[in-house]
Amino acid sequence: MICSKCGEEMRMTEKDTSSGRDIREYLSDGCGHSDWEVRGPALWQILSDDREEFMAAQANRTSANAPVPQPVIAEPRRVQARSLWNRLLAWFGKGR
Repeated sequence: MICSKCGEEMRMTEKDTSSGRDIREYLSDGCGHSDWEVRGPALWQILSDDREEFMAAQANRTSANAPVPQPVIAEPRRVQARSLWNRLLAWFGKGR
């Protein structure tokens, strides 16, 4: 960054990204003037936002592709003959 007072190149003295923005502070060695600039979102903020979007999209994909649980149909149970006569008829009905 060029100093607006003396026109010399300023050196960066501090870089802060804790707010999610890339803020840099510069100091001119010639005249002692300090200035700062905001250079946009911080890299960690961009990566964090991207990860959140990716996780949300992945959750949507897995929920959309998840198979719908089908109801379990119980196998029909054989009705056992209760009386002696029904047991005898059932025995002949089996083909023995």
